[in-house]
Amino acid sequence: MGLAADALTLARLVVAIALIPVLGTRRLTLGVVLLGSAWISDFLDGRAARASAGRTRLGDVDLWADTFVGAGAVLGFTVWGWVPPAVGLVLVGLLLAAFALTRNEAMSMLLQATGYALVIWRTWRDGRPASLWWLLTIIAVIAVVNRRLFWQRSLPTFLGGIAAMFRRRPTG
Repeated sequence: MGLAADALTLARLVVAIALIPVLGTRRLTLGVVLLGSAWISDFLDGRAARASAGRTRLGDVDLWADTFVGAGAVLGFTVWGWVPPAVGLVLVGLLLAAFALTRNEAMSMLLQATGYALVIWRTWRDGRPASLWWLLTIIAVIAVVNRRLFWQRSLPTFLGGIAAMFRRRPTG
């Protein structure tokens, strides 16, 4: 099971890289398929990792893979020209740097959410109902199956990470 989890994590890293040229060349439907596949692989690799007897080799890379998928979507739309280069590059650079330097998972989540929202918005805007339903169905299934994980870990981690950004650090 650990090997399966690692393979799925590696697959998401490939998807993250592929999203840039795919979206950059305006192949939105393929981008939607890649993003939906990344979500499914994240869902499955989490289950496989928990089912394995010990730690997976790439367990520490998993959140980075998710982060890079979001970054790949933002950068793909930046190459497309739909997101201004200054906005896309600064956003990705700042959130990646903040996540790398602070290990604040909320920074990763913000980058992921931005990339995902751009794909959903562009899919809706371009009038691609089949693609939109593909993404929304995946979101709904994962949300229902992982609802406990969302309420007990994901949401508190995100809100705690955002709050940590605004807490005053002691001086002296």
